[in-house]
Amino acid sequence: MLLYSETSDFLENCFIPPPSPSVLDDVLKKLQNKRVLIARSKRSARTTSALPRGKTSNCRQDGSQVDEQPFPLVLKGFSHRVSEGRLTRSLSSVDKLWAKLETLATDIRRCMEEAGLQENGLKLFFVPDAESVGESDIDDSASDDSFEGGDQRTGEGSNSVAFLGFDGLTAPVALSLDEVNTVQNRERLVQAMRESMDGDISRNSIYGISIEDDRVSLWYSTRNTTVKATSFSYVQRPDLLIRVLVSLFSADRDALGYESHITRLADGSYLYELDRIAAKASNLKSSQRLRPKAGPKQEPSFFFKTTNFVSAGNSHIWKAVEVMSKSNLKPKHRGREVILKDTWVDTGSATEFELQHQLFQDIDILKQSDWESLPILKGIPPDREEFRRLRGYLKGDTYKSLFLRYDERMHYAGQSTKSLSPEQVWNPANAPGVAHTLAGNLEQHCRTTTRPHPLKVGFVPNLCLASRRRCFFVFPDTCKRVSDLPTLGDAMDVLNQAYYALLLMFCAGWVHRDISDGNVLATEVDGKWIAKLSDLEYAKKVPWNVQRSPEPKTGTPYFMAYEIQSSNFICPPAPLPPTLTFVVWGKVEYKKRKEPPACVVHTFFHDIESLYWLILWIITSRVGCDASEAAAQIVFTSTPTPARYNVLRGGIPASVTSRLHDSVKPIASALEELQFRLFQDYFRNTPDMRMDSINYAPICAVPLIFFHTIKAFRESWASLCLRRPAPPIEAPHTLSQSSTTCGPPSVRVLTGSGPRLSKRKFLHDATGSSMGHLPLEGRNGGQAGPSKRMKTSYGSEGNGCVHGHFTRTNNSRSLSGDGSLMKVKLQASSSLKTP
Repeated sequence: MLLYSETSDFLENCFIPPPSPSVLDDVLKKLQNKRVLIARSKRSARTTSALPRGKTSNCRQDGSQVDEQPFPLVLKGFSHRVSEGRLTRSLSSVDKLWAKLETLATDIRRCMEEAGLQENGLKLFFVPDAESVGESDIDDSASDDSFEGGDQRTGEGSNSVAFLGFDGLTAPVALSLDEVNTVQNRERLVQAMRESMDGDISRNSIYGISIEDDRVSLWYSTRNTTVKATSFSYVQRPDLLIRVLVSLFSADRDALGYESHITRLADGSYLYELDRIAAKASNLKSSQRLRPKAGPKQEPSFFFKTTNFVSAGNSHIWKAVEVMSKSNLKPKHRGREVILKDTWVDTGSATEFELQHQLFQDIDILKQSDWESLPILKGIPPDREEFRRLRGYLKGDTYKSLFLRYDERMHYAGQSTKSLSPEQVWNPANAPGVAHTLAGNLEQHCRTTTRPHPLKVGFVPNLCLASRRRCFFVFPDTCKRVSDLPTLGDAMDVLNQAYYALLLMFCAGWVHRDISDGNVLATEVDGKWIAKLSDLEYAKKVPWNVQRSPEPKTGTPYFMAYEIQSSNFICPPAPLPPTLTFVVWGKVEYKKRKEPPACVVHTFFHDIESLYWLILWIITSRVGCDASEAAAQIVFTSTPTPARYNVLRGGIPASVTSRLHDSVKPIASALEELQFRLFQDYFRNTPDMRMDSINYAPICAVPLIFFHTIKAFRESWASLCLRRPAPPIEAPHTLSQSSTTCGPPSVRVLTGSGPRLSKRKFLHDATGSSMGHLPLEGRNGGQAGPSKRMKTSYGSEGNGCVHGHFTRTNNSRSLSGDGSLMKVKLQASSSLKTP
């Protein structure tokens, strides 16, 4: 995302703080004594900055024009605009301009030293244009350590330490002799900043400078947002240019955007430092608690050297080994590898470490309560094996084995990045008729990037540069993702276990919000695969209060629930009767009503739907059946499509089922029953009904019935080997809202061989204006109801419990077992029409 800011706001909130005014004045005085700053000529004083004829030199925030007051002195060699003809328009002129800028930088450094201000050795890096160098010469150093994924080795076996300290600090500068090539000049700078960030993981952010003619623009880029300041003239305001260079040359490593707890090593690997978490007093021995306090003691840190790069995205996942210290890179524990996660969170938001701690606290509280009477569990008979298994997980800390746990001895949460409020930044794309900065439109009424007037139609004032912080976590267990397990039997066993972890979260009032192939993991213990539900980055407690503002879309697109993708409810707009009964594994009634949310809120439905898409993807695309893999591509898209909705509404299409591997057809049949019940519950639960947890009891039992059902056919599919499909030739680094990418999902992994596609998440505003709408008939006059075979009613018949599997009748679907028939009926409103 590219945002814009006034230079004054940029310098105050986004740039490096300047030295004290007295030191800066001293530097200016010494530059004047050295004749670097000289008196402004009368002609120069009368000349305004490079503007079209009849225009003034700057703009207020509302776009109106204002004169720029010149500084009384000018820089020698920079007293005139380049476009006035003082330099010839040739390639050598760019070199000459760059040489003059380097000379100025040297003079400023000398004056800083004389003023007692230590300089850091930062070098200005000239960004050449395409005509002056070959493509391969643009930034070799930046690309040496960039990774495309795929478990690459990074300096394995090396114990040498070569700290790239201040000698490695650079700031890119892009030059243009006039404003005709503004677009290309700024694009080169943005590309150089991006390559520097990609080529060095230790960078949190980077500063850059672009100069066109005499106009200077400052840039600040993080890993997800770039901010450009309005330009100023070095002819009119040389003091601003000097202030910028003094700040760059005197800033410490942290202020220049480097992470203090990451060191880039000479072999291309990285050294991560994690802070030790002090042990609680209750966990210390009595002798330790009785020792007198000798003042604060700095706990020793943990150090990890990266060995394998696993995947990138919002998070960087590494394999790493713990080493002795920052100066001694000898591995501990015989070089046993662990997983290290390097991620970003919004400042003020809980980290994954904190979220897991909160979740476990809530589950511990749940254990002490009468949890067996929870309304959400009413659909599971207490005498069922599934319920007994749930009891087993809630004995002691057994439930923790279902989650991928962090090493609780250590973590790191860094300093927050810069932030700008909505009043301090804007994006011209949000205002009609306002040109984009990179377009370099000289016909604009002002050459600086102007802020659209807040009163203009179409102005969107809610943009901002959000402050974020960087966090590191270590996982002692190395795992495989579920689709990398040896057989389909292993995968289904792990998914079954993972659903118990989800069910425990539901009982504690939490939703995961990112069930995907990369987050359902497994580790092998005594020859058996144990599920590890991971990535609680977006997990949260279900807000049972009224939602009046949209939530960000979160999740891995190919497994994301359709309502979340489209930001539209599947249920009909008209409320259903207040009293309803249903039978799944028992009888449940609900009578309460609560005020409905104003937008789609992530609930238990959506996590279960993500599990459905994950199972469907595995049995179509990971069992070595090319025909079903190709046919399923129409379903697994990054945006909500009619085909995807039709699968959720009407079942797996015949074009896919006819191409399924014969061994998985029983699973597909049972999966269709899960899909049928899921869509039925979507449709009958209006937004206000979703605010009551008892209305989720039927669907929370259905996945357990699915796993119970497929056991009867286990011999036909359990030994089927899983294989990884061939990745696309080119994996995109970003996921556009408007794109529709078909094929195998791109997900995060923790182990395995071969190229990996990065995990991607939607983090857009949940209004979903560009995400499309539900393909329902009568959208404006009332949404369509379910088809005839799906329009059944819930009633009191068939109260027997299910001890068998799914069956299908001619006109409806039912659940049967041991001679008991469960009829599922829905007392639908007479206003609902059948399409």
